[in-house]
Formats: sequence, structure tokens, C-alpha cells
Amino acid sequence: MICERCSKETHAVEQCEYCNKKVCVQCEKSAKKLSRTKRIVICKDCWSDMKKRKVFKAA
Repeated sequence: MICERCSKETHAVEQCEYCNKKVCVQCEKSAKKLSRTKRIVICKDCWSDMKKRKVFKAA
């Protein structure tokens, strides 16, 4: 699989909740488990946007 942020090939990608890009582990800034089955991820690009970061921290 290919990371949509850095274009590197990786074995596992997760989708950012805020920009819907598929990012690798190096490109994800933070992740949270909201419940047993729901996990949200924010990428480094979205982390720099304060509105998106506040929504992530409030979740």
C-alpha cells in the first residue's frame, strides 16, 4: 500500500478522520480509541490546523 501523504510504500495504512487520506504510521500524529471498535487517527497535516485539532482533542 502507498501512503497518500508521503508516497512511501508501507504494509499498513490508516485513514485520517479529517482529510480522509490514507496515511502510514510515520505520517500519523496521534490516534485515539473511542470504543472497542472505533479508532480515530489524525495526520500531521491536520494536526497543524487548530480547528481540526480541537475537534480531535474533544472527541
